[in-house]
Amino acid sequence: MRTFLFLFALSLNLFVSAQLRFDYPIKELDKVEFLVTYSLNFCEDSLKPDVIRKQDMLLFIGKSIRYFTSHNMYVADTMMKQVKNVEQFQAILSNPNRAIPLVRFRYKIYKNFPNEKLSFIEHIPSNTFKYEENLNIFQWKLTNDTCTILGYNTQKATCDFGGRSWVAWFTSEIPYSDGPYKFNGLPGLIMKVYDTRNHYVFEIMSIEKPEKELMIEFVEKEFLETTKQGFFKAEDGFRDDIINRAKEAGMTSGSQQTAARNLSKQNNAIELNRR
Repeated sequence: MRTFLFLFALSLNLFVSAQLRFDYPIKELDKVEFLVTYSLNFCEDSLKPDVIRKQDMLLFIGKSIRYFTSHNMYVADTMMKQVKNVEQFQAILSNPNRAIPLVRFRYKIYKNFPNEKLSFIEHIPSNTFKYEENLNIFQWKLTNDTCTILGYNTQKATCDFGGRSWVAWFTSEIPYSDGPYKFNGLPGLIMKVYDTRNHYVFEIMSIEKPEKELMIEFVEKEFLETTKQGFFKAEDGFRDDIINRAKEAGMTSGSQQTAARNLSKQNNAIELNRR
């Protein structure tokens, strides 16, 4: 299934390649002080809770701005920055030695950009959507429970978010009030956070200073500005119209049906509350 989803994503990219631009200005937002790598174990099919998949995720911590995305998304973006035209883009797609990695999670999250806001960006063919929400959306409850993670003393906190109940372990020994995905607002870095059904488990793997100067960058492209609810509506609309989208991408009837079946198995979003 993973291979097929990758090929399907490429088909959609090729379908819109004529509309691609490669000259978007890039704005440097902040210098990276720490790079945090998390492992994400997740259950994408709620009907198969024992099937757990894994992706590595990255949190870039600047002095005032944070950036969170998947490792594969970051690699793909880095490759795309070297592309100057459609011919170079198609050459990368056809070169097995420079294959763009499978990107299961395509979202990009900027925290405190703009100030006191969170910017969520994700592409849903054939538009790139962007919405903002307040950073202060988590009502954490601190407990007295403690444990050690990666050699750091951590404390337990809980909250409800997106239709799930969450448990977080944070350390005040790393004084950055942040963590994976949208999570933030605790008095220290979140080392591990998971929902009580263990459908999404983020756990720190490493935290390090970059070996060379690294910047948090923002590509200033044409976004379809929307609300969180508007984004969910567009996402659901894409899923409901997947047969037509696959047909437009030139896929066979059988592949269209396979695409629909595979997408239906991705039914366990991290935010269950779609309002």
